[in-house]
Amino acid sequence: MCLLQSGIAVAQPDVLQDKVRHLIALRLPPRIQQLQIDIGQPAARISACESPQPYLVHPEQNAFGRVAVGVRCEGEEGVAGYLQVSVGVVGDYVVSRQRIAAGDVIKASMLEIKRGPLGRLPKGSVLKPEQVIGRQASRSFSRGAALALNNFRERWLVERNQRVMLQAQGEGFTISRDGKALDNGSLGSSVRVLSSDGKLLNAQVVGQNELLLRY
Repeated sequence: MCLLQSGIAVAQPDVLQDKVRHLIALRLPPRIQQLQIDIGQPAARISACESPQPYLVHPEQNAFGRVAVGVRCEGEEGVAGYLQVSVGVVGDYVVSRQRIAAGDVIKASMLEIKRGPLGRLPKGSVLKPEQVIGRQASRSFSRGAALALNNFRERWLVERNQRVMLQAQGEGFTISRDGKALDNGSLGSSVRVLSSDGKLLNAQVVGQNELLLRY
């Protein structure tokens, strides 16, 4: 019995690591090579778990670098504990091919792909060009800088206090008039607009300085 228990204790870290590795692998983007994974020293309750069920504590975040993993034991209630897992990977990421100024709308020609360790990049780094193409930079970047997604926003087609063309449509009629936008807005978003006759309305952004109001 002692030998059997000892064998289980030795095997558990391997079982847990294999399950964590599989969990991480499912969340990695294409073309990423998983180099190493370190689960550290699990707490006693996790080590004693015969059938550990790991899960990502923050599934919306990248599954590389420092990753928080929770562990449940099959057949038991609650969480057995948490792991701070270190995941080392090599993959593609996006950098600026030229200087990008705040307010620039991003085009494919402004970007290039590099390959290297992803764990050293800032959180939320851009891994695919399509994540930012067509969006607007909210800060400037020097040439060759890694890009973070939270530094880009939807392009404003309408800006606050700008003059806009407001088109009102209903069954059998279309009316166009001038107005002033009271909010910033990207394509498809709803903004407040003050019409030329002083009415406060909500309209949809349909183009550059163009709003649509449907009746």
